[in-house]
Order: sequence, then structure tokens, then C-alpha cells
Amino acid sequence: MTCSRTTEGSSLLGSPPWDKEHLRRCYFRDFRQTRHELDQFEGGVIFNELKSLRLSLSIFVDAVDDLMTLINRFKFESSRPEFWHQTNRHSYTQIETKIQRGMLSSAMCAMALVDHSRAFVKKYPIDGYEEQVAACFQKDDRHRFIHSLRVGITHLGVTKANWEINVSKEGRTVSFLLRKDDLLRWNNWNAQAKSFILAHEKGVDVEALFEAYSRHVEKFHNWFRISLFNKYGATLSEYLRYLRIVNSFESQANWNLLLKQIVPQQKIDPYMYLGQYLTEEQLEDVFSLPFRSKEQIDRIIALVDVYRVCTNELREDAYRVCGAKTTSRGKTSPDGP
Repeated sequence: MTCSRTTEGSSLLGSPPWDKEHLRRCYFRDFRQTRHELDQFEGGVIFNELKSLRLSLSIFVDAVDDLMTLINRFKFESSRPEFWHQTNRHSYTQIETKIQRGMLSSAMCAMALVDHSRAFVKKYPIDGYEEQVAACFQKDDRHRFIHSLRVGITHLGVTKANWEINVSKEGRTVSFLLRKDDLLRWNNWNAQAKSFILAHEKGVDVEALFEAYSRHVEKFHNWFRISLFNKYGATLSEYLRYLRIVNSFESQANWNLLLKQIVPQQKIDPYMYLGQYLTEEQLEDVFSLPFRSKEQIDRIIALVDVYRVCTNELREDAYRVCGAKTTSRGKTSPDGP
């Protein structure tokens, strides 16, 4: 199999399946075109659309997390007596406004995620999707309330903040409530949303509402991703295998550039940058080995070489630029040296 240089409407990769050497030739002839054509492969299209949907999920979860952070900030700040002084009124109002904005943002992101999920499933049907949606959301009054909230706020205006602070022997609790009477000033809630409002006589606790709903949505989307792979797993896996091969070419080129040119020419000590690539747990693992030993450097390579492209030649280069010592690791017994 050979790579032919592309012209308008022609293909560099040709038709799959592709072996590693064919992908290598195409990648080094035109890496941008190779990646572009790989992403047009059926599995690539599905996978990248899934990534986009997962991004919508992340945006929703982040919006809810930001809202929770603001509510917790108010809880902390309001525990200080000086927070309620007239001179701090601006701080109080500022947090309150941010919470109201966060509530609206979370509701809007929830609606956008629903729309995105529906559009995805129209293109790539998933077995059991409608039944799972019905089981998780159709009879969920909380879901209907959140998805009506954005429209409700548009007609009501952002509802006035209602903080409820209680102190008992169990401790201090702070709640941000949407009062029932305020919400019912809008007459167009659907039946389930209105049922949810009526069930909360003291008002809807914003923190409890979005915290529980966010967990529910994440659980559904975990099912969604698994179900997608159940149906399209073969083509997705094939794409991801090709993608890892192509990524390995880029990774090996980067290793060569770093170890043969940048690091030695600029006299960089790679140890100074380990914290950018390894977690604290991984660093502890690495530093449990003799410092700058080949064994330690081998461990670093094993952790950062995701695509397993470090050749013997590159490993020797790594030993050299890391200042490897020849001392081997001393053996210890469980009771000590």
C-alpha cells in the first residue's frame, strides 16, 4: 500500500484498513492531511461528536460546580458578624448576584445538554435510549422544573434572593431558596414543574436541586457513553487504534527533538520539569528509587511515554541528559537495611 499525493477530491490514506507503515508514510508526507482524513473515518466522526457532547456535559457540570462554590462562599462569609455590616453591603449583593447568575447559567447549560444529546442520537441511534430517558427524566419533576426555569426566569425576572439561616444544636445551616409564591407568579409552568414547586412549601433549595440533578445527569451520560460503545465499539476502537499510531509518530518526533537538540543545547535539567508531567503520587514512586539512577530514569520514561515510542537509542539519550549514575538500587529487607 502506498501513499499518493492528494489533489482536489483525492485521498492520501486511501481506503482502510491501514497498517502502521502505511500510516507512517502518509503522516510524514502530510501530517495535517493524514489527521484530517483519519477524522473523516466513520469512527472518527462518531468519536469527535461524542467528545463534543462530553464537552457540553463538562460545561454543565462546571456551571453547577461554580454555583456550589458561590453558595459555599456565602455560607462561609455569612458566618462572620462583620459580613452583615452596612459597609459590607456591596460584598453581600455581589455574591448574591453571582449566585443568581450561576443558577441561570446552570439551567441554560442543562437545556443545551438535552438538545445536544437529542441531536446526537438522531444521527447515531442508541439501543434503549428512549427507554432510559423515560426512566431517568420523563417522570422526574425536578428535571421538568429545571428545564422550565430558564423560561420562567425570563418572564418573572431573576427571583429575589431568599437566604434562610438556621442555628440548632446540630449546627448552622444556610440555604438559598426560591420561594413558592415568587415562582407561582408565572402561570405557564408545565404540570410536572408546578408539581415540583408545590411539593416544596418552604421553597426550592437551589443547592440541593442542582447538586442532585448534576449527579443524576452524570450517571445518565455514563450509561450513554457505554451504550454508544456497545453499538459502535468496533468502528470506534478501529479509529482509536489508528489515532494512537498517528499520535505515536508525533510523540517520537517530540522525544527526538527534546533529547537530541533542545535539552542538550540549552543545558536543561529534565528533573526541574518533572512536576509538570507527573502527579504527586508518581513523583513519590520515582523518588523512592536511587536519585538519577538508570532505574529511576527508566521509571520516569515508563510513566511519561504514553505511546511506548522510546527506543533504546532514545533511552540512552535520556540517561545522558538526565545525568544518569551507574549506581544500582540497594536491596533492603522488610525490617530495614
